Amino acid sequence: MGQYSIEPLFLKSSGETLGADFYRPAKVRKPAVIIMAHGFAGERKFSLPDTATAFAEAGYAVILFDYRGFGGSTGKPRELVSAPNHVADWKAVLGQVKKRKDVDTSRIVLWGMSMSGGHVITTAAREKGIAAIIGLVPHVDGFASAMMYPKHLLPRATALALQDLAGSKIGRDPVRIPVVAEQGVRCLTGDDCYEGYMQMVPKGSSWVGLVPARIIITINQYRPTKEAARVPCPALIFAAQEDSLIPLSATRKAAAKIKQVEYLEWPIGHFDLLQGRWFEEGIRVQLAFLKKHIG
Repeated sequence: MGQYSIEPLFLKSSGETLGADFYRPAKVRKPAVIIMAHGFAGERKFSLPDTATAFAEAGYAVILFDYRGFGGSTGKPRELVSAPNHVADWKAVLGQVKKRKDVDTSRIVLWGMSMSGGHVITTAAREKGIAAIIGLVPHVDGFASAMMYPKHLLPRATALALQDLAGSKIGRDPVRIPVVAEQGVRCLTGDDCYEGYMQMVPKGSSWVGLVPARIIITINQYRPTKEAARVPCPALIFAAQEDSLIPLSATRKAAAKIKQVEYLEWPIGHFDLLQGRWFEEGIRVQLAFLKKHIG
């Protein structure tokens, strides 16, 4: 395996400072660079270092960042899940990476999982200079995903979301709900979500897992599938046939719109590509895709 170093990096977005890690492969002059960020309410330390390490060992530079309000980044309210803010952070990071002299800016790859899988589709559709994208179980249609939310939880969840949204207009502190929980109102409600999500959180993390409730409403409006046809670069999309959060039909439709897509469906759940057998197999496929399209 190739050697690499990890350096702290601080990026700017909308006046905030984004904490990031720069994985620099040794003995590779101006490597291709992969930009990575997490999915719904995730921080960059949640399982993603394993993927970043695999890429760095293969000779690719990696910039792994936290969104504003998360992890090592500044920004308030903390832990606000906001697709517009996240996409703006992706754009800002991309712009700064394009100015770097120590990476090959003609070979920039965007990598996302779940909600950030949607962000890389959106960003690739809107911005120039992206060589390829990789999306693992991408969030492609907020409206379709909302249809999977348990009906018995919806009235209370909606009430909390409306209360939070109204309060945000007059400067009140957010009304928060859990990202995952074993019961009750929460954001991610699939049977595998509590265990799958908590396995990502490293021991000793200060992550609380409570986000402003408005996301229950605002996520419906985020539909990367509407922009998928404008993605001009090669795309590798993984879909999980047993996904409890992302409707398989929505992923199929979005992937079919991308002109240069390599689409895979595996008999897995939403979190399975982050560990164990499926992580290893997923990395193998991703590295083959990268070698094919960016060398």
